[in-house]
Amino acid sequence: MLMITALAAQPLSLAPGLRQAGKAAAAREHPVVSGDGGAACVTCHAEVTRARVVHGPVAAGQCGACHAVETAGGVRRIALKGGGSNRDTARLCVACHDDVGDRLKLPHQHAPVASGTCTACHDPHGSPFRFQLPADGDRACIRCHQDIEEALAQPHVHPPAAASCRICHDAHAGPHPSQLRARSNTVCAVCHVTAPSDRSAADAAVLFGRHAAEIVERLVADGSRILLDASLASGHPTRGHPVDRRQDPSRNGRSLDCASCHNPHGSAGAKLLRFGAKGISALCIRCHGM
Repeated sequence: MLMITALAAQPLSLAPGLRQAGKAAAAREHPVVSGDGGAACVTCHAEVTRARVVHGPVAAGQCGACHAVETAGGVRRIALKGGGSNRDTARLCVACHDDVGDRLKLPHQHAPVASGTCTACHDPHGSPFRFQLPADGDRACIRCHQDIEEALAQPHVHPPAAASCRICHDAHAGPHPSQLRARSNTVCAVCHVTAPSDRSAADAAVLFGRHAAEIVERLVADGSRILLDASLASGHPTRGHPVDRRQDPSRNGRSLDCASCHNPHGSAGAKLLRFGAKGISALCIRCHGM
């Protein structure tokens, strides 16, 4: 016997009115449903199977892979397996998505991941978009990251940022701040550094994995190039100018890096200059006061 409620493990993107309706329904005991797995559930909950992209267990009719019957205080309820709840679905999700579970051990986690709310980004049943996201591609990210949305609307936009947030960032967690796939300068160097020894500063295929075959190869080929010294710590925009391993005068407690001078997403000025600067001199005097 399998019983399920349409309101279990609903995504946080639901309209507030529907969430309130869910709370009201949750106060009532779920009726007994007899039958076999998903076939019994979809008698009442057919809507969960109608999305263009459906979660694997839903598509297979295996509602019991995620849901179980519990009785508390004499009232029958539908709960998530593995001790999960609507506020913390991660324990349930990583039971199957063990690759994500491995990344949860890394120090820099995406805020929804850190709080266990996988449903902030993924609908547990289905959606019109890949990975059951609430929108297509980057639009799923900028629903929360409005500062990035504003940067991408600027006259000058960084091509990788326009192409896919996932080129530079892991959506779940990583060893580096902002879930970058490597140290910030290392990520930039893949496309933009021509080292004196005529070797790549990093291997795009290793750093970006499968994305390299899709789009990174073109981005690497088209990236504007700078020349740094052999340490990759100085040499831009003039010889001897530091780009790493020195205190950033504009950001307390942080070292200089490419993002000290360039916005990695978009800006009003050419070359993605920060602080609204439209030219190099306007940027330089922020640190080199006259």
